[in-house]
Amino acid sequence: MFKTEKILVPTDFSEFSDKALKKAKDIAETFNAEIFLLHVIPEDIGISTTFLSSEVLKDIHEKMEKESMKAMEEQVKRVIGDSNIKINYALKRGVPYHEILKYEEEAGIDLVVIASHSKSKLEEVFFGSTTEKVVRRSKVSVFVVRD
Repeated sequence: MFKTEKILVPTDFSEFSDKALKKAKDIAETFNAEIFLLHVIPEDIGISTTFLSSEVLKDIHEKMEKESMKAMEEQVKRVIGDSNIKINYALKRGVPYHEILKYEEEAGIDLVVIASHSKSKLEEVFFGSTTEKVVRRSKVSVFVVRD
């Protein structure tokens, strides 16, 4: 019989991630599992860092982390509401699929619930989707939520 205790939900704060979190909520309620909500901040943040001092870069990274944590908390409030499900928040920096897979192992995750689409359609066309890479490389079951 299928049983899960730790559910990983990667988020990019899109409506698709909301749908994945909602599905994870349903699964968590059924199995009395906890949810691990993960946001990966890409290393390439879309600005040239050549002319920025290390202090300015540090400030930018700290602000991004603070804003990302706030966005995760708001997403949980909006999607999960007042449920008694235990939510664990995690922020990583790097290549999203790589950090998702690494965190899956670090946290002892036994199910990944991930959206089939993300914010960046163009990126998916040229580099393949994060979801596709997670599905192919994950060591645990992956539940893909389609739109």
